[in-house]
Amino acid sequence: MIVHNGISSLMDGRTVARLRFRYASKFLAPLAALIKQGLASSRKGETPMGRAMSHILTSCFAGEFPGLEIDPGKVKLSDGNLANPTDVEMSRQGDTIIISWPTEILNHFNAYDDDLIIVCAYGIAIRSAVLQKGEVMRKDGRAVVVLTDDLGAETVHLYLMAHTRDKKRFSRNMYLGASTANKE
Repeated sequence: MIVHNGISSLMDGRTVARLRFRYASKFLAPLAALIKQGLASSRKGETPMGRAMSHILTSCFAGEFPGLEIDPGKVKLSDGNLANPTDVEMSRQGDTIIISWPTEILNHFNAYDDDLIIVCAYGIAIRSAVLQKGEVMRKDGRAVVVLTDDLGAETVHLYLMAHTRDKKRFSRNMYLGASTANKE
């Protein structure tokens, strides 16, 4: 028997599975357009959202009901063997987050100057996400994310991924961590 908010109920495995599925669906919904690109598959019967859901349900939950939580650092938004930038740094000033990385590619066979970089800032608490301004290439060495009004005061989780110009090859997304609003 589990007691939650003063209400006792018998939680069986199916009920917990349904809750996990609901939490995962709500978590992934604002990221659907990004997932559609990053987890596209040519395999019959697989959808990008299905792949993301499968991963989150099997690998991203921590805790037990009622403390069930999704670990944002384990979420998969894209997958592939294209290399991500290395030594990525982030800084936040108000509603602007700057992500930077070295531009030199040292003997890496799976990284190209004209790879496009996507940076996503996701406010989990308010279920809102925003991408960087404009098109960013690996050779640019930085991406700027301007947070919307609803995200400006929130803690946002940052994800980075790379893809080729033709969007046929992606990197596995990289979790950059959380960025908390500056309290002034």
